[in-house]
Amino acid sequence: MSMDNREIARMLDETADILEILGENPFKVRAYRKAASNINRLETDLREIWAQGRLGELPGVGKAIRAKLEEIMTTGDLRYYRELQKKVPPGVTEMLAIPGLGPKTIGSIYTQTGIDSLEKLYQAARDKKLRELPGIGAKTEYNVKKGIEMLRSLGETVTLGTALPLAEEFKDYLKGYDYVEAVEIVGSIRRGKPLVGDIDLLVASNSENLVREAVKRFRRLREIGKESQGYIAGKLGLGVDFEVIIVSPSDFCLAVMLATGSRGHREKLVQEMEGLDVSGASTEADVYGLLSMQFIPPELREDRDEIEQARQHCLPELVKLGDLRGDLHIHTSWSDGASSLEEMVAAARRLGYSYMAVTEHSRSLSVSRGLDEERLMNQVRAIQEINRSLDDFTVLTGIEVDILKDGRLDLPDEILEQLDVVIASVHSHFRLSRQEQTERIISAIKNEHVDIIGHLTGRLLLRRPGYEVDVEAIIEQARKFRTALEINSHPDRLDISEEVARLARDAGVKVAINSDAHHHADMSLVTYGVLDARRGWLRKEDVINTLETGELLAYLRNK
Repeated sequence: MSMDNREIARMLDETADILEILGENPFKVRAYRKAASNINRLETDLREIWAQGRLGELPGVGKAIRAKLEEIMTTGDLRYYRELQKKVPPGVTEMLAIPGLGPKTIGSIYTQTGIDSLEKLYQAARDKKLRELPGIGAKTEYNVKKGIEMLRSLGETVTLGTALPLAEEFKDYLKGYDYVEAVEIVGSIRRGKPLVGDIDLLVASNSENLVREAVKRFRRLREIGKESQGYIAGKLGLGVDFEVIIVSPSDFCLAVMLATGSRGHREKLVQEMEGLDVSGASTEADVYGLLSMQFIPPELREDRDEIEQARQHCLPELVKLGDLRGDLHIHTSWSDGASSLEEMVAAARRLGYSYMAVTEHSRSLSVSRGLDEERLMNQVRAIQEINRSLDDFTVLTGIEVDILKDGRLDLPDEILEQLDVVIASVHSHFRLSRQEQTERIISAIKNEHVDIIGHLTGRLLLRRPGYEVDVEAIIEQARKFRTALEINSHPDRLDISEEVARLARDAGVKVAINSDAHHHADMSLVTYGVLDARRGWLRKEDVINTLETGELLAYLRNK
């Protein structure tokens, strides 16, 4: 059986996966991965190189792997790969499809439990058995459960959190070729939509055929669906659709503009450009300038009055990731987080923040090891001790207090008043009527100690709709009592939505863009929250955690 470069690379990649699952030498694993990556990028058929006796000249191919390649060339198969497959059940390798779950962790779970299927793994995560395993923890358990649910829900749309990393990997791969002059992610991903239908890439190149061949070698490619002049489409891993459009470098700038906006935005833009020569423009800003318009950020290109505003130069200066000075919603291993307080502080400092608020779950959320009064006060003292050792960073004390069914809070006022930041959130009784749910949240807003309402509607994209609330009534009370609404940045939530964010801004209600991090790596999720805020037309001054430490504390005290 003859195999092409991509099939050979995939076999080597899967060999590396199985070796890592089995806990083999990491240098050996890396050798197979490096060889797979280099073969994937080859523009020449590997069989030609083999026929010329030049396999040993390939970068990353040593004596051992060269022998394996010789066997593949001769027999069309690899005995070592087949023997490895017998050592690991197919259901275990299927776990590699779970986003964020690597071979090493899968191997640890399999070795310790014997779990050999996605269904058994999901049940163990639901029963909270994985967190008991050495080296796993609550965060990995949560990611396993969430990841399997995501795999089950994949359909015509996926979350931005699934599509964007895959699109960025695809973009970086294509940028590595000399004949590719520029690559841009376009379409709904560039606009930052929470749910997207496919991955759209625009490539500038004078070597269209070579670009199409490069696409076919991408390691995440599952299948090619359609090819035509300047175009190739198909599916990537996880079944996500993709389209790659190839244009000449001179057409790239205008093509990026037209491929980014929604249909309505694009149609209006084309009307504006009718009869206008934009051939001299080298950037999108140049084109807008020729149209006598303010530059329209990609997130606003949804045909929501942005063209009219740009013509009058009235678009707001949108909040940027670099404007955030801290994160006000952080969980640690004191409750259901997977990282220690010290690890979260270190991660926040690496991000260049001035502060972070520790906001564990409160006592009624026992499933998440919520804090009662005694444990919370113990944590406050631990935070005070950490602050004494820092002179350029402040750890704020806080809690994510549960809003109980009747609107009362899960902890007494005499405890809440001792904290820097209080977030109030709904975590139960999602099926209350719209009026009951609204009154429940407004009751929390009226509490003088509540600073922020967390993930207002409780939605989980593609998995759970938000509960019914009267958004306008909540925003009015939030304005009256100076209570901020949270943009929970997790890409499965993005709650509040862009629509609610804009309503809040127009009403003068402040927003906090938070990560809701349960692991130090989660703190980077604010990237998605900022995209959501920008889609909601929010400015720096609309977001409370763009304030410096002293300004923020003064704002919270004056609530």
